[in-house]
Amino acid sequence: MILSLNAYAKINLYLDVHEKRPDGYHDLVSVMQQVSLHDTISVRRLDSGITLTCTDSAIPTDERNIAHKCARAFFDYFRLNGGAEIHIEKKIPAAAGLAGGSTDGAAVLTLLNRLYGTGADAETLCEIGAKIGADVPFCIMGGTCICEGIGEILTPVTLPKKNYRILIAFPGNGVSTAEAFRALDSTPSDSAGHIPDDVLIPLKSGEIPKKLYNSFERAVLPVHPAAVRVKEILLKNGAVTAMMSGSGPSVFGLFSSEESLHPAENALMQAGFDVYPCEPV
Repeated sequence: MILSLNAYAKINLYLDVHEKRPDGYHDLVSVMQQVSLHDTISVRRLDSGITLTCTDSAIPTDERNIAHKCARAFFDYFRLNGGAEIHIEKKIPAAAGLAGGSTDGAAVLTLLNRLYGTGADAETLCEIGAKIGADVPFCIMGGTCICEGIGEILTPVTLPKKNYRILIAFPGNGVSTAEAFRALDSTPSDSAGHIPDDVLIPLKSGEIPKKLYNSFERAVLPVHPAAVRVKEILLKNGAVTAMMSGSGPSVFGLFSSEESLHPAENALMQAGFDVYPCEPV
């Protein structure tokens, strides 16, 4: 039996990264939003071993892959003698700040839980996933969440109808998350005057937040002019606001309707950028 699941990308509507902790991680506060851009994960039960294939030949399919790591962690946690054949139909660009690897891992945990009948709740799956990647717990929970700690402390946010659309553009040359954190550590903070309520209050009123924030912009944009160009095009072509997602370099714009994002979509395509129209999930 093969089970399949859509693995949704995320954007950060707010992301404030604090100073490095003694254990080498960074505490953060983020407002994350799941979006309709997704990979599709298929898993089949095997007697033993973990195999992984992917439609994107640039993605590693060995123990380096987060989906592979999550499968291994699942079997170790439940002390199961079994295996899995995993296939990833890749649509989310890699190293783009969209949690493409983490959401694949989250989907693998969810599917293995069903295949093996372990009956684990979301909290248990998040506990397993948090040891693999900070974004995995959110990708399991989905929706809109305030994320704290290193990303593993989640507070779901209930919103009215999300009546806005999103256009994500990937400017190429993916950014290593580890390198982005190192660059961020060497730049002075600019988070003063930015709080999560800048995003949450408008969202809860059914409005598009105009004041987004991402700590990584100050470290990544100066060395990624293509991302700066994407942001400029979005803002000049109808986006209510625009922001880099995660550690970048993907940039997203928020629009009042699907029709209103078409000028920006066309302008970005003409400039040679990959674009992904989507909506909040």
